[in-house]
Amino acid sequence: MGMRFLPLRRIARLRAKRLPRVLALAVIVGLGSSAACASPDGAATPTAPPPQTPPGAIDPRTLAAYFPPTSGAAWDTIAGARLGYDMAALTAALDWAGTQRSTAVIVLWRGRIVAERYWNGWTPTKDSIIASAGKSVLSAIVGELARSGQLSPDSAATRYLGAGWSRSPGTESRITVRHLLGMMSGLNDSLQTIVPPGTRFYYNNPAYYQLFGVVQAASRESINAASRRLLFDRIGMSGSTWLPYVDTGELGWILSSTARDMARFGLLALNRGRWNGVPVLADSAWFTASWRATPPDNAGYGLLWWLNGSTSYRTPGPYLLPSQSGPLIPSAPADLVAALGKGDKKIYVVPSLELVVIRHGEEADASVGNPLAISAFDEQWWRRLKPAFRY
Repeated sequence: MGMRFLPLRRIARLRAKRLPRVLALAVIVGLGSSAACASPDGAATPTAPPPQTPPGAIDPRTLAAYFPPTSGAAWDTIAGARLGYDMAALTAALDWAGTQRSTAVIVLWRGRIVAERYWNGWTPTKDSIIASAGKSVLSAIVGELARSGQLSPDSAATRYLGAGWSRSPGTESRITVRHLLGMMSGLNDSLQTIVPPGTRFYYNNPAYYQLFGVVQAASRESINAASRRLLFDRIGMSGSTWLPYVDTGELGWILSSTARDMARFGLLALNRGRWNGVPVLADSAWFTASWRATPPDNAGYGLLWWLNGSTSYRTPGPYLLPSQSGPLIPSAPADLVAALGKGDKKIYVVPSLELVVIRHGEEADASVGNPLAISAFDEQWWRRLKPAFRY
C-alpha cells in the first residue's frame, strides 16, 4: 500500500489541537526535571525530584538541627505525623518494645524528641549501667585526646601503660591503642597473645579495659574527671558516671547513664562531634574512622562502634568463630551505626534519616542468655520500626 499524505490544512488543524497537551506535558516535564544540570560533556543530567510532603506534614528541610540545653529538663519535641511518619507503625513498634523488658525508649529526629516512653517506674532522670554501649563513648573520648595531641592512636599502648600491662612481654610493645579500639589486640581474656596484633577480631573486655589506663595517663585525670571535662559537662550528660567493674580478674569501668544522656551522646555522634555548631568532642575525621570497618576479619566493627550494611560480620565469641553473612541488622538502614551493650542497651545512629534511637532496659529475651552486643532484639525491633520512617 502506498504512503498517504495529509493535506497541509489538516496537519495545521491537528497541530493546533495538540498544542495545549504538548505545552502541558512540557510544563510537567520541566517541573519534574527543574533540578537537571549539565554534565561535563554538555549532556543534561536529571536529578531526583524533592521528596513529597504528605498532607498536613511539614517540609523537614525547613527545620534546622536542634540541640537541647545542657542543663534543665527542657527538650523540644516534634510529632512524628508532622514528619510524615506512619504513626500507627511507630506506635506499634514502641508498644512492642514495652513488652520486651524495656525501661526507656527515645526516638530523636534532628535532635527533637519524636517519641519518649518509660516503663517499670523509670523516669528521664533514672540511670543504670549501659554495659558495652559505653565503649562507643570511650572511643569518642580517646578521639578528643587524639585531636588535642595528648594521645596518638598508633602509638604502642606501653607508651601510656608502661611495660608489663599484659601477660605477653614479647608482643605487648607491638599492640597499639588502635588495636585496643578495634578489638584486635591479639590477646585472650588472660591478656596472653594468641595471634599477632592487628590480624583477628576478638571481643575482649580485659584488653578493652586497658584503654581506661591510656585515657587517664594521657589526660592526667581520673576517668570520670576527664569524661566530665571533655564530654559530659559540655553536652549536658549530668546523669552519667563511670563505675568500677571487674571482669575475668581485670579492673575496668562501666558507664551508668540515663536514657536522655544516651540520646545526647547519640545526637553528638550524629553531628560528628559538633554540638549546636561548636566542635565539642573529637572531630568528623575521628567519627569517620570509627565508623569504618577496622579489624581485617570483621566488616561489621569499627573503633568500638558496630556497623550495619556490610556483607558479613563477626559477633563476640571465640577467635575461630566464623563470620556471619549479610548485614548486622538487615531491616535497618545500611548506614546505621550502633553502640550496643549487654542486656540490649542500644544507641542507634542513622545519618541518612537524621535519627537517633535509644533503648534502655534488661535483655529482651532472658531465655536465650544475655548477648554481649547484637541480639535478636535488634532485627525484631527494626523490622517493626522500618515502616514508620520514610526510607
